[in-house]
Amino acid sequence: MKRICKHVKNIKAGARILERPLSTVLPRKDRGTTEWPLVREYGSSTELKLPTEADVVVIGGGIMGCFTLYHLARLGCSPILLERHKLTSGTTWHTNGLVWRIRPREIDTLLLNATRDMILDLENEEPSGWTTNGGLFIASNQQRMEEYARLFTVGRATGVECHLLTPREVEDSWPLLNVGDITGALYSPGDGTIDPSTLCAALTKKARAMGAQVYEGVDAQELQTRDGTLGVKVVKGVHTSHGSISTKAVVNCTGVWCDDIVQQLSGPGSRLPQVCMEHCIVIMEPLPGVRQMPNVRDHDANMCLRVQGDSLIIGGYELNAPTAKVDRSFTFGLYDFKMDNFLEIMEGAINRVPKLADVGIKAQICGPESFTPDRKPLLGEDWDVRGLFHGFGFNSSGIMLSGGCSEQLAHWVLNGRPQLDMADFDCRRFPKQSLKWHKWAEERSHESYTSNYSIVFPDNQPLAGRAMITDPLHQRLTEAGCFWEESLCWERPGFFTSSPLILQPYDWKGAFEMTSHDIYPYRDVLKQCHTFDLPPYYNQIRSEYEAMKTTSAIINRTSSGKMGLTGKDAEKAVAWLFLEDIEKKGGNISNSLVLNKNAGVEANVIVFSQDESTRLPCESSFEYTIQCDSGFGPYVRRLLRDMCLDKGLHVTFETLTSELACLLLVGPLSLRVLESARITGGNIPVNTHCLCKLDDTVFRVCRYGPETWELHVPVEDLVSLYEVLITEGTPIGLRNAGYRAFNVLQLERGIPSWQKDMRANDSPLEAGIWSPEDLKSDRDFLGKIALMQQAANGITKSRLILEAPNQPLRGNEGIVRDGHLVGIIRRADMSFHKEAPIAVGYASHPLLLAGVAQKEMQEVDWEIESQGKRYPAKLYHP
Repeated sequence: MKRICKHVKNIKAGARILERPLSTVLPRKDRGTTEWPLVREYGSSTELKLPTEADVVVIGGGIMGCFTLYHLARLGCSPILLERHKLTSGTTWHTNGLVWRIRPREIDTLLLNATRDMILDLENEEPSGWTTNGGLFIASNQQRMEEYARLFTVGRATGVECHLLTPREVEDSWPLLNVGDITGALYSPGDGTIDPSTLCAALTKKARAMGAQVYEGVDAQELQTRDGTLGVKVVKGVHTSHGSISTKAVVNCTGVWCDDIVQQLSGPGSRLPQVCMEHCIVIMEPLPGVRQMPNVRDHDANMCLRVQGDSLIIGGYELNAPTAKVDRSFTFGLYDFKMDNFLEIMEGAINRVPKLADVGIKAQICGPESFTPDRKPLLGEDWDVRGLFHGFGFNSSGIMLSGGCSEQLAHWVLNGRPQLDMADFDCRRFPKQSLKWHKWAEERSHESYTSNYSIVFPDNQPLAGRAMITDPLHQRLTEAGCFWEESLCWERPGFFTSSPLILQPYDWKGAFEMTSHDIYPYRDVLKQCHTFDLPPYYNQIRSEYEAMKTTSAIINRTSSGKMGLTGKDAEKAVAWLFLEDIEKKGGNISNSLVLNKNAGVEANVIVFSQDESTRLPCESSFEYTIQCDSGFGPYVRRLLRDMCLDKGLHVTFETLTSELACLLLVGPLSLRVLESARITGGNIPVNTHCLCKLDDTVFRVCRYGPETWELHVPVEDLVSLYEVLITEGTPIGLRNAGYRAFNVLQLERGIPSWQKDMRANDSPLEAGIWSPEDLKSDRDFLGKIALMQQAANGITKSRLILEAPNQPLRGNEGIVRDGHLVGIIRRADMSFHKEAPIAVGYASHPLLLAGVAQKEMQEVDWEIESQGKRYPAKLYHP
């Protein structure tokens, strides 16, 4: 502690504020040798003459803009990049430049490694400022080590060399580290660092050689649009400070300045859901013995160390980091450094490297970084304007994610969709009204910022920005003990406890002199989620599951997305959009997948065919009502609309999510519950629906199976209908239930879950839920050509459902076939019927024909790798 206090005194007395680009502070030999001027410079702005048209215009000359330009050029188009000031002058220039290779999710890890591979390929032709020195993730407790053991499996399954180290091995590899209080570490030798200015120079040079053009000092002042089919806005050009450019596609890579374009389209006060934070790092004076040592992340100390020559750069995520204000003239800019906010991070660094206590500070840096409500970037096409794409909001991961994300974005722009499943990164994942939720964005982004180094648990929930979208049953179910889950801003029931769990306003974790909640029952239950084992609340989930199996359970599914389809081409639209044949006759129910042109699954929906006898008043003259998963209504509605626009179909999709409520009944006594409530249901065939009336309430009764029913009711009548059902059904055994128990039941039945174990780069053939024999007509549908080609050529991966011994599985474990890692578990849960976990994932089997896949799978030895250990498994048959 004396050393820390001495060092803090030195910091306050003699530290300097950086007033020039970070790369100029660092040793030249660590920055590469490429000279910067790779972009044409002009004697005065009047000499600059822009092209009058371009294939694609990229706005913003940071790392994301430069990488996007490079990929667009590499894919064969002729893009233009416009930068208002100088390349890297926004937030890129002061970045730490760390490149890690492993994250908890498979997609994120693939994107990280794509970036690294691109940099290494570029380095072979052009100095890019790359240094390979490896990365160490330090664990100070057993639970953190469990997380690293899980990351170890994800890394190896995605081709990343990594190793789990003991404290002694850590000390041998990094002699200056204090290892007396650590449990172990995860080591990735291929990690490294990059100089952003050198990388951007290399990218723009390569892009220009392939036909791209780069212009500095050009302000993109206005996005020009035209009215397209059905009144949808379409990009037609960009007006700049040096004239207009005609184009069909604009990529907004303007980072913390992204809202300049958004406010043109959505009006004053509209802001994309990202918040600019003041983020700090400290550059230390030289410390002998650190050169070429691995970079270090000590998550439990909220601190990272970048090795830069003979120096260390210290970073972390301050609890009291304020939101940042950035105007249009903020170029190569910094804020005042607040050491009081950074002291905890400095203390963690000195604890980990004690000799830092005797080293001075070379520079302090406090610059803008953008953060989003869920720590994911905002990518993809705009909500309302076709041809406008976004690429920003990288949560201090812009360098390491930009290569992979920009490659996907370039495919999005040129081919209509990315190659990977990018739904978690899609800017449209949040509802459109979030553009006006400034307080929500600030709360969630602060929690996101301060939780950046927290353990990523499978079932975690945010505490910030809750109860943004609720339905009329929210208060009633809260009183009943509901533990709420947030699904893209909608609150839905997860499971039920014995006492009320009221969602309280965000307390900012006590930052900014806010008062922390001393008593918060919801938070106490949430902490039970913070485990890789089965949490105690599984007893509640089991009891709800048992009700679904023996009596009846009621689940409020009002959060499910709902929309109405109408228009002169409505029948053509359902024929084109859906894998299944949709019956036109009113009263029919069809469960179907929506595919992309590559036969990947873009959505899973329920389609209700309508006529005058089956429509509710809020459904107007809709010919079809479409239902999808919780929170995904805006995403799916936009997806289906764009698919129809691309096909030239004249239809409209109108949202019904907030107008139409849903109550699901599951269990063998569900029909008795309905009959006790004077609701006729026994004469309704499976997969059909009809209107019923109870007193003055008109609602729809849907029958999905012998024991599964759903009631659709105008939202204003939701509470009264629920009260009738719960009052009449409780003596029969009806009880409240949530999605957790229902998901276990669906898993046991082998039903795929969209976005969990069935994604946009998985086909229904690979998922094992479709075969060519399922075709009932010769109609054409989206993805049919690719699907039939895949059926003819054979599949190279298959969705598996595995049953394992009583070892808790939570997803992201490894699938092992004959001793070799062949895939990753995407979804896993405890089966109460089997009293054992069931896990779902995809196993790769190159060149294996579809016709023999199942036979081979029965004959091989299966294992599941969890936290570095392997357990025998067998194929599960529902």
